[in-house]
Amino acid sequence: MRRPAPPASTGARAATDGGLSARRRRWLLPGILFVTTVTGIVGSLGSPLVPGIARAEGVSLVAAQWTLTVTLITGAVATPVVGRLGAGRRRRPVLLTCVALAALGTLLGALPLGFEALLAGRTLTGMAFAIVPLLMSVARTELAEHRIRPAVSAISVANVTAAGLGFPVTALVATVGGIRGAFWFAFAMCALAFVVALLLVPRSAEPAPPGVDWVGAVLLSCATFALLLGVSQADGWGYASPLTAAVVGGGLVLYAVCVIWLLRARNPLVDVRIAVRRGVAAANVAGLLAGCGMYVMLSLVMILVQTDSDHGYGLGRSVAVAGLMLTPYAAASVVGSRLALRLGNVIRPDLLLPLGCLSFALANLVLARWHQELWQVMLVLLIGGLGSGMTFNSMPWLMMRHVPAAETSSALSLNLVLRFLGMSIGSAVALAILDVLAEDGLQTSHIGFVVGGLSGFGLSLVAAVLSLLLGRPRRFR
Repeated sequence: MRRPAPPASTGARAATDGGLSARRRRWLLPGILFVTTVTGIVGSLGSPLVPGIARAEGVSLVAAQWTLTVTLITGAVATPVVGRLGAGRRRRPVLLTCVALAALGTLLGALPLGFEALLAGRTLTGMAFAIVPLLMSVARTELAEHRIRPAVSAISVANVTAAGLGFPVTALVATVGGIRGAFWFAFAMCALAFVVALLLVPRSAEPAPPGVDWVGAVLLSCATFALLLGVSQADGWGYASPLTAAVVGGGLVLYAVCVIWLLRARNPLVDVRIAVRRGVAAANVAGLLAGCGMYVMLSLVMILVQTDSDHGYGLGRSVAVAGLMLTPYAAASVVGSRLALRLGNVIRPDLLLPLGCLSFALANLVLARWHQELWQVMLVLLIGGLGSGMTFNSMPWLMMRHVPAAETSSALSLNLVLRFLGMSIGSAVALAILDVLAEDGLQTSHIGFVVGGLSGFGLSLVAAVLSLLLGRPRRFR
């Protein structure tokens, strides 16, 4: 029987702990969580603002929707590059640069410079998504041994929870201060996050990897860009159109080429061999499939709550109500995270991730069966929130048990890219099902929500089974 290796970060932490004062060490984790929450909210800033942006800037809804798309694409493309650039002693300056670029993006959105400047700002805001793996790497190397697991879990859940809170927070600020007011609020929060990171995040004594694999960075970025673009625009281009097929197919081909390159490169952008290790593979598969199942559920819920009977099957509530519906989801995510920490003392860590995926499956199943009343939708979000907390609590911790400290940010960056892809695919799947099964002349139908919920159930169930098989520890050589 093979004994688990001790955490690879012990030496690095011993080398850096002495350089941290007791006060900075005490405030480091709260500071990291604050930066994570701010960047998560800022990253999801545009969701409730799309109709207002279209009216204020005099552009179509399709054009305004790009304020969401470019942010997601920037985050997915930049995350693996930032994860490698921010390794070792480069971590602090890269982290501060990402926060500064996100702040600049919100400032461009706040100033009355026109739609093009706002779109450029939203592109820069996507850098906020790339910060999370760097913050997890800071927690792993700078905190005491017994604090690493709860800290990393809290960062992961804070990121997901903040994205859920971004919708109601943005809607409330925009109601009071308008579109520009929402961006000024985001700029102030980003500026404060920069100051907190500047004061609390220490310099690293770890050596930086030799160079950056720019060929791998270009291949992975182009592949992710093509796949996300095809998935996000499939509703407008047509799900079966040649353009959608060409863009998505080109992205998949580029991914295949990228994997071949990464396997042969001397210093690859992402170590593919680490990505397919037990535990790491379980987290990556769950990041893709559970993210897909989660966004099938959330997309269906947002459409269900806002659609009225004149346009199809729905509950006919306002955008504000739809935003507030994510508040219990965010609260349940926190509860699920704490529950996962408690269960981690009783059951094996590799069992927590399948349990979280099963919660997503249950939430989708409940949505498929009961979606006639607002309280039923609330129940779906509470179950899904528990699954979110358990899944994203256990995912990074399961990975870090199998990843060297120097590869932490790079491995977590790839996992975050897979989450982006899963969430984008899940949203596209939900929209496609509702579109195909819509009644004549209407946007939705009862059967569309049933089939959509069952699709999310199937995806989440497959995620649970695969994460269980891939995360199970080897018992024999």
